[in-house]
Amino acid sequence: MEENKECAEVLPSWNLSDLYASDNDPKIEADLHKGAELAQQFIANWREIILSGRYQAEQLAQAMADYEQINVLLTLPSAYADLRFAVESKNETVGALSQHCSERISEIFTDLLFFELELGKITDDNWGKLKEAPSLAQYKHFIEDLRRTQKHSLSEVEEKLLEQTANSGSRAFRRLFGELISRLTFPIELNGQKRELTQSELLALSHDPDRAVRRRSAEVLSDVLKANAHPIHFTYNTLLLDKLTKDKLRGYTRPESSRNSANELDDSTVDMVVDVVKSNYNIVAEYYRLKAELLDLPQLYHYDRYAPLGEVKENVSYAQAKEIVLEAFGEFDPQFKAMAEKFFANNWIDAKVAEGKRGGAFCAGLVPTLHPYVMLNYTGSSRDVQTMAHELGHGLHDLLASKQNYFDYHPVLPLAETASTFAEMIVFEKLFNNLHTTKDKLALLASKIEDSFATVFRQVAMYTFEQRAFASRAKEGELSLERLNAIWQQSIGEMFQDSLYLGADHAITWLYVPHFVYTPFYVYAYAFGELLVYSLFARYHREGEAFKQKYIQFLASGGAQSPRQLLAKLDIDIDSREFWQEGCNLIAANVEKAKALAQELKGPEAPSDEVVADDYTDEDSWDDSKGWGDADDDGWDGQDEDDFIDPSERGF
Repeated sequence: MEENKECAEVLPSWNLSDLYASDNDPKIEADLHKGAELAQQFIANWREIILSGRYQAEQLAQAMADYEQINVLLTLPSAYADLRFAVESKNETVGALSQHCSERISEIFTDLLFFELELGKITDDNWGKLKEAPSLAQYKHFIEDLRRTQKHSLSEVEEKLLEQTANSGSRAFRRLFGELISRLTFPIELNGQKRELTQSELLALSHDPDRAVRRRSAEVLSDVLKANAHPIHFTYNTLLLDKLTKDKLRGYTRPESSRNSANELDDSTVDMVVDVVKSNYNIVAEYYRLKAELLDLPQLYHYDRYAPLGEVKENVSYAQAKEIVLEAFGEFDPQFKAMAEKFFANNWIDAKVAEGKRGGAFCAGLVPTLHPYVMLNYTGSSRDVQTMAHELGHGLHDLLASKQNYFDYHPVLPLAETASTFAEMIVFEKLFNNLHTTKDKLALLASKIEDSFATVFRQVAMYTFEQRAFASRAKEGELSLERLNAIWQQSIGEMFQDSLYLGADHAITWLYVPHFVYTPFYVYAYAFGELLVYSLFARYHREGEAFKQKYIQFLASGGAQSPRQLLAKLDIDIDSREFWQEGCNLIAANVEKAKALAQELKGPEAPSDEVVADDYTDEDSWDDSKGWGDADDDGWDGQDEDDFIDPSERGF
């Protein structure tokens, strides 16, 4: 436990004993050894049969069960090492353990590559006979997904070469990035005292009411990133080329297509959602023109984006945040509160801010038979309350989906953000309804609008940055830091139009975004999830208990079906442009509500054109009625080789 200096209370560190007793627990090596033995036994039992293509459904079901057992077992040492590394990246022993687990597990799964490759080659005729067998029912989705993506697989020899070189190649660069970023400290003078802040502590200052503090913190972020730019810039350039090369080998024509395929979404569907969001960038500009007037500033700069409007209560104690979140969850459904209470009671949460701890927050769902773990950097801000709700939402999703098998435990990334964002909405609504003054309501609503912008519009802008970075790398070769900075300024600037100026200090801030390194093209999943939840939350208010039961069943399905199939059960057509526009309309409605609250504060005698920005005039928008492995951006998807990712990258 560690004291939070802002909240003057002791914050929890997680208890990982449900995984292993310590970094030196002999069970870690024992599990790695047992995993290797099971893998060799699997090869002896199944390789010849699977390669022959002549097997019965019951045989394939048993092979799948054996394969699942190996995946579950080997996830545990890998997960333990990565969770430890997330909070102690400066600990060389922990770093060595993480690398050791990665190398050993990579060796084991290299020998098992044949299995998924061969399942992907099952012919239509054979699959037609196999898929209806009850014994294969729970593995049907996993096998069908392998068959769907088989055209992008290489030969077994080629796949082995890629796997064998990954630990000294792309994975090594990702680890380097993680170590570099988590070790950064940011020197700043606050209230006459010189301090060394972590990234999380520094980014929290972007919400400070003092503009001088916000401006200085932005300068410090830029200065530190510039001083450390070379290795991070080099790493990103290398990973751009690495992915372009692998995409070419696998036959992907667009760099984002592999992510879309992993998310079980068509390129056309993602393109449509991105286009809808971009066509609504004017909502962002509309709001920030209003904010400039409310702050009485002739020009907003990038460090003004999250400036609070009015008195927003800060220094919310961890105990208070816990009470707020649990009470809100309980009002939605007693089951949600009961599940969330387990995280606090059993120390499944690590909340302290510490040097060497990675920034942001995440939920790590490991295997269906074990509870998830949540990491926070709790600084006592009001935003941290909703971050807590967000991560616990992921945790509830994992617990509800625990009846699924290992391969269907996690939903694909776009749906993985549903429960977390919905949980945030529950808490926001409770906080908002408990306020009594117009001033407080406007301040909280503005914060929510800005969070929605960060989750929808900013993520699509970052997705655009990635598209342009990959296209430029393919066409121009290695990109200079200045070139990438320019692409970043262009991509982020488009969402603000003329409502906010991105200063020179902002240009280098792409360097610390972990998604670009760990999980390329992850970020649109946030927009997908947020827009989806806006619509779902509106339905919750319309339908009440009937919706609630459907929603809980949806979460319990985990990743057992594709997004299209799962959402169809909620009567949602993901290919409907109108559906996604509805989500944007609801965000626009919040902006209109903020304008009304601002007018109310100003008083009826004040002309409205002196208080708020121009009316929303986009008529078109208003007429059209969000195998084993490492973490996803927010919780583990069990699919990728990537590291834990911050689910709420809402910095400068």
